[in-house]
Parts: sequence; structure tokens; C-alpha cells
Amino acid sequence: MKVLVTGANGNLGSKIVEFLLTKLSVEEIIVGVRNDKSEKACNYKEQGFEVRVTDFENPETLITAFTGVDRLFIISTFGDYETIIRQHKNAVKVAKATDVKQVIYPSVTRAEGNDFFLAGMHRAREIAIIESGIPYVILRNNWYVENELGTIQGCLAGAPWVTSAGEGKIGWVYRPDLAEAAAKVLVAEGHNHENKIYELSGKNLTQQQFVDTLNEVLDKKISLLAVDDSSYMEMLKGAGVPEDYLPMLMMTQKGIREGGLESTHTDFDFLLERQATPLKQALVQLLGNNK
Repeated sequence: MKVLVTGANGNLGSKIVEFLLTKLSVEEIIVGVRNDKSEKACNYKEQGFEVRVTDFENPETLITAFTGVDRLFIISTFGDYETIIRQHKNAVKVAKATDVKQVIYPSVTRAEGNDFFLAGMHRAREIAIIESGIPYVILRNNWYVENELGTIQGCLAGAPWVTSAGEGKIGWVYRPDLAEAAAKVLVAEGHNHENKIYELSGKNLTQQQFVDTLNEVLDKKISLLAVDDSSYMEMLKGAGVPEDYLPMLMMTQKGIREGGLESTHTDFDFLLERQATPLKQALVQLLGNNK
């Protein structure tokens, strides 16, 4: 069996490759990268991996990359809506043309009926895969604990935890768990996961509950400052956050407040065949040196 992971230079993709290597031989794993001259790509080559260029803007690279692949992990690309949908459809079209046996795609929580600002883009990409007729597995990942590291560093420097998300809840997830779940799907025998959609979320927690857990891990007293959207915007500007990032950060807070990242159920333990890493344990592992 040949498994190809696109975005293998990224944080999630590289972790998936690590887990795959515990289940498959290096000859069975193909790593897909946009730049095969990058340091990470060269490291993969030194380890014996086959490295293929996967430029979603250039279908010709995808034809070469996807040929002979049984299972394909397609990572999300970034950009405006038109760009990412074009790139994604390029990948799906080539996967179909090259007879890829199964596509695995990481989506977002409750994508089919969620108003969270990221959900519409993921929903369109899910539909493109499903309508292609290629057997698929869609992994609807909740919010990474790692996404909060920047805010945590600010709090360690003395800032409060500022939020306009109110009582909105998030099912925070630990990236290595998501990578392990994806790897297990990629190596599963037979058709156990064919045409399945899995929700991958942790325990639903408010911002205050997250901060309480963080304080327990760090043995500190970081305070939470609840503000409205306009105050949140002004505080971001005052902290020097680039203007281009402000709309995304504001939409994230609004989406959380409106329940966009609250899970209704999770399939995490089923795919992992163990309990998903609790938030406290994830924070201990991520912040060990700061305790």
C-alpha cells in the first residue's frame, strides 16, 4: 500500500508522517511538499522517504504526485475562498483521474450546518470530495490547543486572557492526537472507514474553564478579561496585531460566542482506541518548560 500525505512540511502533516512510520515501512509512505528543496523536505529524503511536489495550483505536479497512490491525505490550503476552492478541486480532480483509492480530508467541527466562519470553506471542500465518487473519510477537527500558545505567552508576560467569546464553548484538541487518528485511518485494513465522517473534539469548555486549567498547570493566577467586540478590536490594535489578522481574530471570537466550536459528540476515542488527551495533560506537555 502507498500512502501520500500532502502538507508534510506542516505541523499536522509532519506529525501524521511520524505516526505512519510506526505502522508502515518508509517505502510505503510518500511525503507531499510544495518545495522539495526545503530543509524539511531534504530531511525526509535523508530518512529514505519518497518526496513528491504537490502544488495545488499546478495540476501537472499533482498528476505525477498522485500516480500509484492508494490513500491520499489532502491538507487544507490557505487563501481567499476562490483560491482555496480552485486548489482543492484541482487536487480532487487529479485524485479521481489517477485512480486514488481513498481520500482523507481534515475539515472543521459540524461543517455541514455550522455558521463558524471557517465552516463554509470546509463544507464546500467536503462536497467536492463526496461528489467526486472517490471513497473518502472526513475528519472534522476542532480547535487546536496549540492555537492558544501565542495568547498563553502573552499571559506569561503579565497580560490577562482577553476574550469577547462570552460563554461560548470549544472542544479543544491536541494536535498529536489528531495526527494519530488520521494515521490510523490511513492504515486501516479493508473498508472499515469508507465514506465516513468523524467529529474529533475534546470536552466542551468555556474560556474561563480553559484559563482555570491553565492556571492549575502553571501554578499561576492569570485573570480573564471579558470584553465586547469593539473593545477586543481596540486591544488587539494596541497590542500591535497586524491589521490583516484582525478580521479573522474577531470572527473567531464571534464564532466561539455563537457556539461554532461546541461539539455535539465526538468520535475521537473510537478512532484513537484510547481516551483523547485531556486539556490539562496537553497543556502540561506543551508548557513543561514554563511550569
